[in-house]
Amino acid sequence: MTEAQRLFLAQARSDFAVFELLRRQRNVSACHLLHYLQMSTELFGKARAWRHGPNPTSHRAFVGFLRSLSSNRQAQHQLGYAGRTQNWTHLIRKSIPLAERIENLAPALNPDAPNPEYPWPRANPHAAPVEYRFDIWKDLQETSAGRQFLKFLRDLFVSAEVFI
Repeated sequence: MTEAQRLFLAQARSDFAVFELLRRQRNVSACHLLHYLQMSTELFGKARAWRHGPNPTSHRAFVGFLRSLSSNRQAQHQLGYAGRTQNWTHLIRKSIPLAERIENLAPALNPDAPNPEYPWPRANPHAAPVEYRFDIWKDLQETSAGRQFLKFLRDLFVSAEVFI
């Protein structure tokens, strides 16, 4: 792992730890949770993207990282899917749509759409993140695919050095 990768991973892990901390609180608005989740996954993807040197900054780094995992046998083994390639492939395939939705929360990607940071639309705001009900948050909490995705993220953060 390069020093740049280590730095991105350290910040990603810190952001994910804040996400987990806030998630245990009852009265925290979804926008705050989603902000830290979006930031942590973006930085995680960037940690992987920097493995061959400087990489142009992009808010779209995590989905590419997940796609690269589908053929990464070391990650598959480390995360408990050794000998279960079909299950591994299915997990990655199910995770990508959720990861895309999380990536799309970055205000720079959709400045006039719901995002966890700024009121929108940009030119004439009429919605505040703290007052908005984010469907992605409901899906992460109330569906088995969402809960499995969050567990998968937790596992990725724990073992990241093996496959970053």
